[in-house]
Amino acid sequence: MPRMMQQTITLSRDTTEAERVRAWLDAQGFRLATAPYALFRAAHSDCTVTFYCSGKVVFQGAGADAVATELFPERAAAAAAGPYAEALALHPSPPPEQWIGIDETGKGDYFGPLVVVAAAVRREHLAWLAELGVADSKTLSDSKIRAVARDLRAACVFAAVIVMPERYNELYERIGNLNDLLAWGHARALEDALTKAPECTYAISDKFATSDAVVARRLQERGRAIRLDQRPRAEADPAVAAASMLSRDIFLRRMEDLGANAGMQLPRGAGAPVVAAAREIVRAGGRDALGRVAKLHFSITERTGGG
Repeated sequence: MPRMMQQTITLSRDTTEAERVRAWLDAQGFRLATAPYALFRAAHSDCTVTFYCSGKVVFQGAGADAVATELFPERAAAAAAGPYAEALALHPSPPPEQWIGIDETGKGDYFGPLVVVAAAVRREHLAWLAELGVADSKTLSDSKIRAVARDLRAACVFAAVIVMPERYNELYERIGNLNDLLAWGHARALEDALTKAPECTYAISDKFATSDAVVARRLQERGRAIRLDQRPRAEADPAVAAASMLSRDIFLRRMEDLGANAGMQLPRGAGAPVVAAAREIVRAGGRDALGRVAKLHFSITERTGGG
C-alpha cells in the first residue's frame, strides 16, 4: 500500500479563535499538549495542529488538508475562487450563484468597431475559468484570447452589442458623447444577456463614467430589476474578465474583416501607424472609405485630410 502524502498547511488566524479550535480538536479525540511559543498543540493519528501565540496555525500530516478545511471551511471557498477571491469578496450577500459581467473593447481604437459583451458565469465554474486563464484581456496576448474565447463561446451565456464604424459614427453624431454611447451599449448588452440568463439578479461592469446614473437611466425593465455595480478595475471579477475576452475576440475578428475590405491590415490604437494608415485610406477612397473603418470623431480624422 502506498504511503499517504504528508502535508504542511499554515494559516494565519486571530488568537481569539484558539478556544474554538481547541474545543473542536478535543471533541475529535486529538491529544492536547503544550509546545514552545504555542497556545497548544493537538495530535491525532494523521494530523498534528499547533496554534502559535502569534496566530499562526500549522497543520502537519496526511490529514492536514481535511482538518484545516473542517475547522476553517472558508478555505474551500477561497480555493475555488482562486485568482478571483478578492473580487468575489465584493459580491453581495448571499453570493449569487450566477451573475453577469459587462465589458467593452474598441473605444480607444480609431479603427474597428465598438464591442460590448455581457457574459453570465456560474460560481460552480470558477475553477474551470481559472484553469482556462480567464482574465482581463488587456493583460493577455491576442493568441491567448482567441484560444480561450473558443471555449468561452461554447460554454458561457453571453450577449454582444457590435457597433461597426459606420453605425458608430451615426450614433455618435446623434448622441454626441462617448460615455452616453458606452452606456447605451452596456445597457443593451445587459438587457439581452438577461433574456438568456433570467435568473441573474446581480451584474457588474467597469466604471467608465463619474455617475452610475449614466448607465442606470439607459436600463429597461429587466436591467432595472437587478443590482448593477459599477467599479474601477472590475475586470478582476471573472464574469467581467470573460466579457472582456469575448469582446476582444469579436473585435479582433471584425478588424480582420474590415482590413480585408480595406485592402490593408488596420493597426490598433491611435498612434502614428494608425495616422499613416488613415491617410492612405483617405488618399485611395476619401472620407467615405475612412468612415467605413474608423471612428471619425477622433482627432486623427482632422490629420488625414478626411476631416
